[in-house]
Amino acid sequence: MEIHRGKLLKSIIHKSNISIFELSKTLEYSIDAIHHHIEMETLDFKLLSAYGDVLNYDFSVDFPEMAASLVPQEQTEMDDFNYDELMKDRDHWKLKYIQLLEKHNELLIRRLNFPSSN
Repeated sequence: MEIHRGKLLKSIIHKSNISIFELSKTLEYSIDAIHHHIEMETLDFKLLSAYGDVLNYDFSVDFPEMAASLVPQEQTEMDDFNYDELMKDRDHWKLKYIQLLEKHNELLIRRLNFPSSN
């Protein structure tokens, strides 16, 4: 049986020494948003993680699948590129854009030069 994530969050908030008002200010969520999160049965793991950071609670203990679904923010696809590769990638897309723009212009010219059927 699935654990109601919002109810678990509510119980952790009540056990902590942090008020919903303080939580609201720290996380920059409105109080209404926090109450809405508490009611959600399948609250997103990213939100739970944000709450966990403030409440000093590890929700991955209750949801082992949570750790696998959260990828550290510093791991992005672009981290593997060096400057030269980024410049090469930029030039590739720049050339692609210019080619498409030229084709578009050719089609416009053809259309303008084409006699209308009326």
